[in-house]
Amino acid sequence: MGLDTVEIVLWAENEFGVEIPDQEITNIYTVGEFATYIANKVNETKGTSFNYADILPKLLEVLELNYGVDKDKVTLNSRFVQDLGFD
Repeated sequence: MGLDTVEIVLWAENEFGVEIPDQEITNIYTVGEFATYIANKVNETKGTSFNYADILPKLLEVLELNYGVDKDKVTLNSRFVQDLGFD
């Protein structure tokens, strides 16, 4: 995992109050997969019923503010490394 990836995972852990083990995140490549993963992790941990659409606005905001990504050009299929330039 590159520094950008580590930072976005740390953001998610802090923002949503969950722990994300490295081995669980290694097979997540797209924005949609990450938003779905976070929603499922929050639901598992806190007994809520979030879905990716509940997570996506905050994720898009942090991508824009912290990484300079134009959130209007991000899709659920946008890949962090190949499309968004994460390392």
